[in-house]
Amino acid sequence: MTLPDGQNFGSMTAPLEEVLPFTSAFQAVVRLRSGDGEGFILSDEGNAVAAGYRDHDRDLRGGAALEYLFTEPSLASELSRYSPEEYALALAWCEEEEYAIGEEEAAESDHEGIGCAIGGEEITESDRGEEHPSQTALPELDGEALNLVLAQPGVVSVSAFYEGFAVHSVGAADFERVAAISEDLLRASSRIADDMEMGALDQIILETPGGKLIIAPVGDLSVCVLTKANANLGLVRIALKSLSWRG
Repeated sequence: MTLPDGQNFGSMTAPLEEVLPFTSAFQAVVRLRSGDGEGFILSDEGNAVAAGYRDHDRDLRGGAALEYLFTEPSLASELSRYSPEEYALALAWCEEEEYAIGEEEAAESDHEGIGCAIGGEEITESDRGEEHPSQTALPELDGEALNLVLAQPGVVSVSAFYEGFAVHSVGAADFERVAAISEDLLRASSRIADDMEMGALDQIILETPGGKLIIAPVGDLSVCVLTKANANLGLVRIALKSLSWRG
């Protein structure tokens, strides 16, 4: 048995501490490449529960692999979402092959802001004995979720809107005006997609010499992203795809 494939939702090249937050709303596997080596992280809502890395000089498992991967300045990453059944199979395989991160290894981890999970339950010095975040309902879209998109290079503002009214917004923009215009564009584009029998609308991308506008339905809301002209659309779209699993 090996790790299940899962449902691919994007790839990126960045340090591991910037990659894991993209899996914070679901269970996933992150397949990684660095130089002549490759590895993986099994993630339970952004928390590393298992890890492995292998190259010509080393074969690392568990906490040792996680520590090494965090030292790499940039990793080519492929992110795949797991269903509960796929995650259970992956976790069982990791435990059998000794890739699971043990309690002592998690306690020794000194990467601030990145939780290591054991059996799906996060353990950090700051919240031992407290209720795990996954036990409480995540808001559909809030400032924290939108900040994940705002953090991408070149993004100026992010706004979640409903029927032309801004609900949650971060960054710098006239959000009420942006929400009203985005609602008109969203409705017109939905009609066009329907008339052309292209299926449900996924994303709208408007590019000009002065910047880019991305609109995407997310649950009952829609999200509008304003960026500079040189923004990396691939990273923005991955961030929006991550938000879509919160709905």
